[in-house]
Amino acid sequence: MDNREVVNDKVKPYKKQDSKTNQLREMFNTISKDYDFFNNLMSWGLAHTWRKKAILWLKGSDNSVLLDVATGTADILILAEKYLQPQQIYGIDISEEMLKIGRTKLEEHHLSEKTVLEVQDCANLQFKDGSFDTVTIAFGLRNLEKLSHSVEEINRVLKTGGKFLIVEVNEPQRGVLAFFYKIYVRMYVLFAARLLSDDKDAYKYLTQSMHFFPQGKALTEILTPLGFKLEKYKSFTLGVCSAYLFEKTN
Repeated sequence: MDNREVVNDKVKPYKKQDSKTNQLREMFNTISKDYDFFNNLMSWGLAHTWRKKAILWLKGSDNSVLLDVATGTADILILAEKYLQPQQIYGIDISEEMLKIGRTKLEEHHLSEKTVLEVQDCANLQFKDGSFDTVTIAFGLRNLEKLSHSVEEINRVLKTGGKFLIVEVNEPQRGVLAFFYKIYVRMYVLFAARLLSDDKDAYKYLTQSMHFFPQGKALTEILTPLGFKLEKYKSFTLGVCSAYLFEKTN
């Protein structure tokens, strides 16, 4: 095993022996119709604002061919078209049901002709080396089971000097906000999930995974040895969300 390898499988949706990736595929296929609603619930309704602020960091860069990993219901792709105007847009996800909703959204925004959505696992990208000018991932990095290997794959398909943009939710670590955020998640978000969703374990996973996933300096220290240089970092809304802009160095 490569001594840089980081496996992100401490938290899984279900109590099964199956891999985290397979469990997440099942989970997102199950909750696809409710995902956007609960993502907004967990983000205090600020998910769109966080994505937009991060996407604007890419203005002025070459974004001609853009890949969005864990694209889900395609929200990042719609923002990328609005603010960056790529010539070609690709989105990949392990969940076909999430992509079906994404395709509907893209049709509504008249983006189907310039956008390709495919079922793919980031740990085994089906693209040639150096295919993309920009790679983005929003609220999906903590779901990558083979974290370091997946980031190496992102590095492989990026052109040298290409940009890698990450947006990820965090659990605040200390202070009054951390206390109240945990109460909000446990009492409000999970209560709503019990009432409105058939898959209560899914939303328990989505909240628990924030607690265990590295953020800030810890995440940067994982990605830097994998061929990336941090250009910009910012936490939003008192640390509930973080954005990172990396450049491929080799």
